[in-house]
Amino acid sequence: MDTRLNTTLTEVDLSWNQLGEGGGRVIAEALHVNITLTELNLHCNALGEGEGRVIAEALRVNITLTELNLYDNDLKEGGGRAIAEALRVNTTLTELNLIKNDWEAGDHL
Repeated sequence: MDTRLNTTLTEVDLSWNQLGEGGGRVIAEALHVNITLTELNLHCNALGEGEGRVIAEALRVNITLTELNLYDNDLKEGGGRAIAEALRVNTTLTELNLIKNDWEAGDHL
């Protein structure tokens, strides 16, 4: 299903699918243009730091997503920082889960 063109789907749960790097990029592309999705669960998908950055770029332009679960995706400091920066311009996201993403003890997002 191509969620970029879907105009009715509001919630997607892709948790525990091990989407990895390629899957994260596809999700980010969809978030750039989708205008109906409000909730996205990507819990435990091994997205990694680079995918965190790509998703952050999508969050800068997405105007509908209100809930995003990125629990346990190994985003590390770089992905976390990119998402934090995106939140400076994103005005719709109200719930964000970044628990268990391999931040170092000294990392300050």
